[in-house]
Amino acid sequence: MLNADKEFLAQKVAPHRDFYNVRKVDTHIHHSACMHQKHLLRFIKSKLRKEPDEVVIFRDGKYLTLREVFESLNLTGYDLNVDTLDMHADKNTFHRFDKFNLKYNPCGQSRLREIFIKQV
Repeated sequence: MLNADKEFLAQKVAPHRDFYNVRKVDTHIHHSACMHQKHLLRFIKSKLRKEPDEVVIFRDGKYLTLREVFESLNLTGYDLNVDTLDMHADKNTFHRFDKFNLKYNPCGQSRLREIFIKQV
């Protein structure tokens, strides 16, 4: 992302483009970024529909089910869409780690990140 413009120009001026002269290489991968927004949205809605009574988190001294977590956030499966997830990243997100982390909190809620994205 930091060098996207330079990489794009370098690829455009290459006389012959193929697998061996592609400039882009990703070596830093975050588990939290493995799903795009739509995939995550479908997964969350599926879990809410099929397994709402599964215990998913320990908070404030008690175990909470997925249904209880969403009730505490005043959210339902019908409220969820790509815009409410608000997990789209842009070029500025990758310059600062705090902004990056905020973008990977579904609906701005760290507990949803703990439940659906974080690796245990």
